[in-house]
Order: sequence, then structure tokens, then C-alpha cells
Amino acid sequence: MNYKNKELEDRINTFSKYYKNKYGFKVFKLGLSTLIPCPLRAKGNQCNFCIEDTFTDTMTNNYKDINSQIDYLSEKIRDKVFKNYQNEAYIAYFQENTSSYGDIDYLHSLFKQADNHPKILEIIISTRPDYINTQFLEVLNDIKKPYKIEVGIQTIHNKSLQFFNRNHSHEDNIRAIDLLKKYSINTGAHLIIGCPLENHPKHKYVLETIEWINNQDNISDIKFHNLVVYKEAELANIINKSDLLNLPHYLEILTEIIKNIRPDIVISRLFTSNLNRHNKMLNDFPGIKKHWLNQLKGKLNQSDIYQGQNYKSKSRT
Repeated sequence: MNYKNKELEDRINTFSKYYKNKYGFKVFKLGLSTLIPCPLRAKGNQCNFCIEDTFTDTMTNNYKDINSQIDYLSEKIRDKVFKNYQNEAYIAYFQENTSSYGDIDYLHSLFKQADNHPKILEIIISTRPDYINTQFLEVLNDIKKPYKIEVGIQTIHNKSLQFFNRNHSHEDNIRAIDLLKKYSINTGAHLIIGCPLENHPKHKYVLETIEWINNQDNISDIKFHNLVVYKEAELANIINKSDLLNLPHYLEILTEIIKNIRPDIVISRLFTSNLNRHNKMLNDFPGIKKHWLNQLKGKLNQSDIYQGQNYKSKSRT
């Protein structure tokens, strides 16, 4: 194949590529909810970029147990997706809010429902670093299917975390990742790209975060969220319009990240999804996710860029 015409999966280690290689067929995520509000939002001190209705499926809230959520969501996408695939199989993705927060016995019952559901191959639990503790991790001991904890690290720079009103520090990130490593738990990381305090012509601050990620042996995959400023978010009142991340700038940053990130890490997300469906975004991201992916593919092909080409293995920290 001419390198100018390669697909994204030939250049980066995507979620789709990883799971197709692992199971031999395509696997899809089902976004589940514990139905417990974010602890910060409950206290009136949430992240300043957060607008709840941009990432929640309100219909899911009508289903109070995980089995019902799985059945509802799988039926919702079956006709659209699996008519083209032989195997109907899913990952149970506890993605809303802070999925390690709440009554520990209640959370355990939810995870066990997913563990026992015949359509579920794996479980992913997304949470904040300051809500990862020994009591929660002990609850996962009897989960039989493969599972992973995704941690909202966002950045290693405390000034950026303060800017976003994240209410956690990089020291919390370190503590959480070290604890997950102690328990030998497969770990994913979420990063926010586009903080105005990290704007640098050579992307110095973002690449410092990537270097830290590279040095964590237990981090196996990563999700990138391009910073979206919604009109109704508190962030919209404090950010300068000149600092709003647009598509060309994000593609430039993402290209540098791809060159420098460890080649074995799975890149589970490249773009914040469904940005324009709510008509609430201040950023200039014309088109839809498919168009953005095509532009990224063109950029990588044009310069013959592939994941990890600048990565040099170091002693891990």
C-alpha cells in the first residue's frame, strides 16, 4: 500500500483495531450509568467546562438497573450496526459522572450485573483520580470478565487543573495511578487538549503530559478530549475568544501527540464526540466527526506520520 493512502488504523493503534485483533470481530461500547450524580455537581462546584446534557443519554435514566440499560442500548443500535456484523458483543462502559462514587454495595451490584450479562465481553469504569481508593478496588476482586479503570487525569499541570476547576491535583493523579498499579489493574487515561495555559508553539506542556503517560506501565490506553467551550458553561465567561481551540490547531497538536506517544498505547478517542448536535459550542469545529477523522488521516498521510515514531523508551517511573 502506498503510504499516502493508508487508513488511520495503519498509522495509529485505534480502539477498533485493538479489539478486532483481540476478538476477531468488531466490538462496541454501551454507555451505562450508575444514576448517581457527579459528587462535585451535587456540591455546586463542578468542572467549569461541564454541561451535563452534552454527554448523558437521558433515556438511560428510565432504566434503573444495568441489565435493563444494556438491553435498551443494545436493541437501540442492533439494527443500525449488527446487520453488517456476525457477532453481537459489547463492552459495558460506565461512563457518566464518577462511576466509583456512591454506596459501595450498590456499585458492586451494578458491576456484577454487567459481569454476568451474556452480551458483555469486558467492563470499563470511568472515574476521577480522587475517587479511587482501596475500598473501591477491593470490590472489583470478584469481577470475572476483563475490566479496566479509566482515570480523568486531564493534564499533569496543576495550574491547568485549577483553571478547569477540576478540584484535584496532579498529586492525586500520581496516587491513583500508583494504587491501580499496585492492584495490577489495567488503566486508561483521559486528557483534555487545548487549555489556554498550555498554549505553546512547540506544544511543550502537552508533550510533558504525554511523556508522563508514556512512563506509566499500567496505562494501556488513552482518550483525547479537545477542549469544548459550551455557551452555557462557566468556562465561557472566563476564556478569551482568541484562546478557543479550533480544528486546524487541534489537528496540529494531535499530530505531535501521535508522533510522541508510546506505540503500544491504544488511542480510544481522538475527538470529543457529537460537538455540533446541541448547537451550544463556541469553538469553530465545522462538519462532523467523520470529516475530522478524514482530515487527520490526510495530515498523517501527507507527512508519513505514525504513532510513536518519535518515542524513545526510557526507564519507567
